[in-house]
Amino acid sequence: MKTPTWDEFAEFLRYDGWRAVRSTDHEFYEKTLPDGEILQTHASRSGSKTVSPSRFKTILTDQLRIGEDAFWTVLRTKQPVPRPSPGPAPAPVSLPLWLALALDREGGLRRTEIATLDHAAAVARLHEIRSRRRP
Repeated sequence: MKTPTWDEFAEFLRYDGWRAVRSTDHEFYEKTLPDGEILQTHASRSGSKTVSPSRFKTILTDQLRIGEDAFWTVLRTKQPVPRPSPGPAPAPVSLPLWLALALDREGGLRRTEIATLDHAAAVARLHEIRSRRRP
């Protein structure tokens, strides 16, 4: 992982629209996102020193809430990160095993068909299957 110097980090903050809020032995910054959330970070005054890889990864994920590519893009383009930036893709929803097995055994549904059902649709389908079996 390529890591920036503290000067590059401060440059990123400027281009991304962070505002300085306090100065001690470090510079403290805030950024208000469109949804009202306030992010906070701080930068060392050790300008030409490089940020360690583990610290840089933590800063990206916990404080800046962006990926490494977005960080370097801001430095290259001098344009802020589009916010809200796309989050991770949602995990696929899977049905409880008992429900999938019941649809397979009692209803004769194929696995590919079961995989297309969300929980509510699967329960409704199972109720329909079970209600047809009763006289």
